[in-house]
Amino acid sequence: MQAPVGRAGEERVGIVIPIPEPHAARLAALRAAAGDPFAAVPPHLTLLTGLPATDWNQIVEHVGAVAARTEPTTLRFAGTATFRPLTPVVYCPVSVGERWCRSLHAALQAGPLAAPSAYPFVPHVTLGQGLDDAALDALEASQAGVTWDLRADRIALYGDLGDADWKLRATFPLGTL
Repeated sequence: MQAPVGRAGEERVGIVIPIPEPHAARLAALRAAAGDPFAAVPPHLTLLTGLPATDWNQIVEHVGAVAARTEPTTLRFAGTATFRPLTPVVYCPVSVGERWCRSLHAALQAGPLAAPSAYPFVPHVTLGQGLDDAALDALEASQAGVTWDLRADRIALYGDLGDADWKLRATFPLGTL
C-alpha cells in the first residue's frame, strides 16, 4: 500500500484484504524482478486508503462490525489492466467477486470513514507501479493469461503517518456474526 499524501503528523487509515501464500510470494517476486520501488509492500487488495484517522476506537469498532457481517468469499483474479496514463500502475483485476468487493468497500466507507474518494474504486492487486512504460508493458504482457483464486476471509486495518511505513492495527475475520 503506497502511503497517501496528507498533512504532516496526521495518521491515515488503510484497509486491505491481505494476499496469502502461495500467491503473496509469487506477486512479491514478480514486483521485485521488475524493479518496482514498492516491491517490499506485502501484496494486498486495497479496500480503503488515505483517510485521516480521527478516532481509532471508532474506526476499529466500525471496521470490526463491517467485517463481522460480511461473509467470506472466493475472489478470482484474471488477466491484467492498467491505470495509465493517469498513474503508472499495472494490476490484476478481480474478475469474479467484484460486486462483493464494491459492497465491502462501500460499507467500510461509511460512519467514521465516510469521505469522498479521489478516484473510483477498482478492486485489484497491483502487479507493478512507478516503473517506466517498457517495464509496465512487459509486466502487463507476462501476466495477461494468468488466473488465480483467493479465499477472502479477513481484512486488515493499517495506520501510517505519511511515511510509507504502514503499521498493522488489527486483523478482522469475516462473517463472525
